[in-house]
Amino acid sequence: MPIDFEVGGVYLPPFAQALLLALPLFVLLSWALRRLGIMRLVWHPALFEGALYAGLCAAMILMM
Repeated sequence: MPIDFEVGGVYLPPFAQALLLALPLFVLLSWALRRLGIMRLVWHPALFEGALYAGLCAAMILMM
């Protein structure tokens, strides 16, 4: 079971840790998709990016 981390006197639950760990991955993947031109094929880029971040967070939680 994942443990809580303390950062500056504030305890971060595993869910918050997954959110923070998924953020750099999301930025990298989003940048790569834009450079490859895949984002031009997406109907609603903001909705797609939200779903991408949610999927990355879910994957991080499942890996914990």
